Amino acid sequence: MTGMKLTERQKRFAEENHKVLEDFLRYRGLPQEEFYDVVVFRFLRAVKQYDEREDLRRYSFQTIARNHMRSALSNYFRSQKHQKENMQILSLDYPMAGNPNLTLGDCIADERVNVCEEVCEKLSREPKRRRIYHISSSAGAEYSLAA
Repeated sequence: MTGMKLTERQKRFAEENHKVLEDFLRYRGLPQEEFYDVVVFRFLRAVKQYDEREDLRRYSFQTIARNHMRSALSNYFRSQKHQKENMQILSLDYPMAGNPNLTLGDCIADERVNVCEEVCEKLSREPKRRRIYHISSSAGAEYSLAA
C-alpha cells in the first residue's frame, strides 16, 4: 500500500496494538512468516481510520482491525483461487501436437524434438474461459467481462 503515512500518534498506537495482528494470525493457525504481509497493511489502514474517524470509536479497535484483516485474507485467498483456476496442468502423458501417439514424457529425453515449441503451440490453441462479473451499484447494475 503506497502513499499511506501514519502520524507519530498512529505509529505508537499501531505498536501498542500489534498484538491484535499477531493474535489474529495465531487464532486462525496462519504462520506469521507467510501471512504477515497479507494483513499488515490492512491493519495499518485500520489504525489510521480508527484515529481519524470519530464514528469508528464506538467499536473497539480490535473489532475494526479484525474486520480489515479478515477482508485482506479473503481477498488474498480469492486471488489464490483465481490463479489456480487459470492454471493449466501439464502431464508427462500430454499428447504432442502432430503425433497423438507421442507424449511429452517420450520427448523430454529426445533432443530432436523441441518440447517447448510443441507444448506452447498446443496450449495457445485452447480457448480461454471467460467469466462475467456482476457489480451492483446504486445507479444500476454493471457487467464486465474478464479473462
